[in-house]
Amino acid sequence: MTHGVESRKISGQTMNVAIDRYPDECPICHTSVYPLFLEVTTYLDRPRRVQSVFRCTKQDCGQLFIGTYSHTESKSFTLKKVEPLYPHPQTFPPQIQDISPMFVEVYSQAIAAEAASLFQLTGIGLWKALEFLVKDFAISQKPEQEDEIKSTFLGRCIDTFIDDKKIKRTAKLVTWLGNDETHYLRRWEDKDIDDLKVLIKLTINWIENYLLTEQYAKDMIGNGDSV
Repeated sequence: MTHGVESRKISGQTMNVAIDRYPDECPICHTSVYPLFLEVTTYLDRPRRVQSVFRCTKQDCGQLFIGTYSHTESKSFTLKKVEPLYPHPQTFPPQIQDISPMFVEVYSQAIAAEAASLFQLTGIGLWKALEFLVKDFAISQKPEQEDEIKSTFLGRCIDTFIDDKKIKRTAKLVTWLGNDETHYLRRWEDKDIDDLKVLIKLTINWIENYLLTEQYAKDMIGNGDSV
């Protein structure tokens, strides 16, 4: 539904323009809302754009954000982006948070870079996050080799210190694809950051499954059973 709004140029001159729609999601809390339009609209000549200020109508958010509209041939302005764009909150299984808090921190920062459209940095951050996850997991399994694990290159670390085949396989795939994010030439042209995030998620899942299985086995085998 098109909305007619009054806009103001930097010179102070006002004019009426039509915007195609209001944003339907708050970029800060990521809630689907019908935001409150505030009577603050700026018209920019080069290129022809309109910026409108909105307020999130979710009670425990209520923050302001800006919608930027670009001029179209139909003489209306089309919503192009909404700012500031906060990353979606990242949640991880308790086992992952306990074993590698640095993974959680680095991964969250990489996703924040993605939200800020810093895509060249996102892949590098995701690759670094995996290194913390893999090495912290390996240290938890082989604490007597901690110093060697820390100083070993990631690929060799996976080959040498990760015994579970599923974890080893997905972690290696992440390193291969992560190398594309750190090198000049890409090897897998048909894969991108979304694929990298999927592979990291698979690695997280396999590590969580492994740790849960080991914990239940430890708790239950003491009853005289064997598996």
